[in-house]
Amino acid sequence: MNVSKNTFFSISNHAAATILLLLEVCFLIPFSALAARAEGDVDGPGRHGAVKNAASLFSDRYFYELKPPTAFTATAPEGKLTVQTTLRPELQQRLMTCFARSAPLIAAAVVLDAKTGAVLAMGNQASKAGANLLPDGARNYCVYGGFPAASLAKIITAAVALEKKGFDANHLIPVSGRYHTLYRSQVGIERAPYKPELVPLDKAFALSINPYFGRMWLDSFTDRDFLDMGQDMLFNAPLEFDLPVTKSRMIPPVDDFQRAEVASGYNTRTTLSPLHAAVIAALAANGGKMLRPYIIDKITDANGKLVYEHMVKTLSQPLSPRSVLQLNELMQATVQNGTARNSFSSVRQIGAANGWIMGGKTGSIDLPEHTGRCDWFAGFGQTGQTSVAVACILVHGAQRTMRSSFVGAEMIRACLDPADRCKPPTVQAKKKPVSAKKKSPATAVAAPKSSQNSVNSPAVRQSAKTSSKKSRPPQQNTGG
Repeated sequence: MNVSKNTFFSISNHAAATILLLLEVCFLIPFSALAARAEGDVDGPGRHGAVKNAASLFSDRYFYELKPPTAFTATAPEGKLTVQTTLRPELQQRLMTCFARSAPLIAAAVVLDAKTGAVLAMGNQASKAGANLLPDGARNYCVYGGFPAASLAKIITAAVALEKKGFDANHLIPVSGRYHTLYRSQVGIERAPYKPELVPLDKAFALSINPYFGRMWLDSFTDRDFLDMGQDMLFNAPLEFDLPVTKSRMIPPVDDFQRAEVASGYNTRTTLSPLHAAVIAALAANGGKMLRPYIIDKITDANGKLVYEHMVKTLSQPLSPRSVLQLNELMQATVQNGTARNSFSSVRQIGAANGWIMGGKTGSIDLPEHTGRCDWFAGFGQTGQTSVAVACILVHGAQRTMRSSFVGAEMIRACLDPADRCKPPTVQAKKKPVSAKKKSPATAVAAPKSSQNSVNSPAVRQSAKTSSKKSRPPQQNTGG
């Protein structure tokens, strides 16, 4: 007899219902309690048993408040419930204060405990123009998966290189042209690149060099390599969380230039939510695990009886210990000498004196139709037993008032230094103008200590002679 998959599950559900009814009759166990346990068992950690819609427990403006209650009472079909969240008031206030000092169209950020997935801070801010810009995510932009991933996609490309191909920070690829543009000729399509320089992976990651990652895919990857890593990092699938999360999207490329675009993040088709970005950034600080994030610690009913309690859950393990170590070093290079070096200038000094390890990746790209400029940062911080991950996106209008990497630096600082949590945020340092006649210091990228020799190699010293002065491509602007 041919039994369809749907028929099988229908039979299973009827059988389960019958078993529950027998248990209720024989053992006088309330059916609602059994249903709650059964639903929890089937759906796994993070589902709320009798609580059918956890999002309804939070007010519409909860994630916009300066001081949202970390524990509160909400009314559900089951009655009054007390919800205990994982938010830390001092971190939440620090985040929202950072947003208040800038005036982006949209701001959203998430801070996670990298070892457990607990959400330590989650906040939004939007101007009237910003709310109209992306209305689908307005209730909570932190779980909105429609933001272009930009150069955060380079984390995925680097992960493929490290995990599937065995490359390291010294892997050299010839690069020609400007670092933050992407033309067919720069990746060897139609004609050979003009006067290429050899660039190592650590420098390409730190400075977010688009042609490097485009060439890497075309020279070394198959489509399956990249798409499998995207699947392991939970793209094109619902991200388990206590609240609904829009899927982050990765669309397979159809030609070589699209492959180069996807590898470098030079497109608006690959999308990401800030929550998902934080989970990916945590890979470098938790041994390479994609942990299920959670914001509800526990729920109790009106009688104080436990209705729900969180459970730490690993969703996937994309990276081996070797790859985690290498990715950690690449991300360190970004904040030490790469695109986030200015934002982390003051935090680096404090971190150096306290043994902090910090890293990240920046990204920037225009929204479709050039209606706003997305500015990304995703990174991590470690000291002692504390490991945190941060992701922040700011959508700017005509003027950029603050960098997302600065918000990331402030939040990492607040997490790693308990005495600093209640202090007001520091003022972002302004960049010093670089004379057109002088070489940009951005080319003198030093890798972390464990790969320092690669930067001193003849090939890299030669590459450092080329100016990396930032420029905007004619079609759209994208880069670190």
